[in-house]
Amino acid sequence: MDKIKLTELTVNTVIGIWDWEKRNPQKVVFDIEMSTDISKASKSDSIKDALDYKAISKRVKQYPSRKPV
Repeated sequence: MDKIKLTELTVNTVIGIWDWEKRNPQKVVFDIEMSTDISKASKSDSIKDALDYKAISKRVKQYPSRKPV
């Protein structure tokens, strides 16, 4: 297995239960390490076989905005 890392992925989101916390979004920084097999992408040299970092980053950034944490 190969490891892919996304580091310092920053999201502003609401964290907390108090009203003042809910009014002031806070910065959350994610460091993500994923295990995957990249052999197909390295052999084909095709972007369609590669891991889509942009889609993963977008999904991670959208998750906290769904509801307060």
